[in-house]
Amino acid sequence: MRTVNTGRIQGTRVGAGPVGEPYGRGFAVAKMVVLYHCANKHQTVVPFIWTVTPPSQWECRVCSQPAGTDPLDPPARIAGYTGEKTHLGRVRERRTQAQGDRLMAESLARRDHPEKFNIWTGPVGRRSDPGRRT
Repeated sequence: MRTVNTGRIQGTRVGAGPVGEPYGRGFAVAKMVVLYHCANKHQTVVPFIWTVTPPSQWECRVCSQPAGTDPLDPPARIAGYTGEKTHLGRVRERRTQAQGDRLMAESLARRDHPEKFNIWTGPVGRRSDPGRRT
C-alpha cells in the first residue's frame, strides 16, 4: 500500500498483485503426489505435475538411499551405507583426513592472524595503482 507521507510501498513484496487477487500470476496446475519408500523405512513425498510419468525410483531425503513406490519391496541398499548422512559425513566423503587437517590449520591461521590474509591491504608506502595521481 502506498503511504501518503513518504510515497514508499509498504506491506507488499516485489511482484505482488493488487489486494484481493491471489491468483493473478496464472492458473493452478493439477498435481499428483507420489510416496517413495526406502529400505530404511523412510517415506519421501514428491509432488509431480499430473501429465508427467513419475520415475520408479527417487533418492530418499533422509538417508540418500534409493527409494521406490512399493512399500513392501523397496530397492536394495547401497553397499557403502553406514548410517544417516550428516553434514560432517558428506564432507568426509569429499575430503581426506590430510586435506581436512590442512584446511583446519589454514582456518585457524586466518583466525589468529587476519592481517596476513587481508588481500585489500598492500605494503605500506606503495600505491596500488602506479598510474593514479595523488
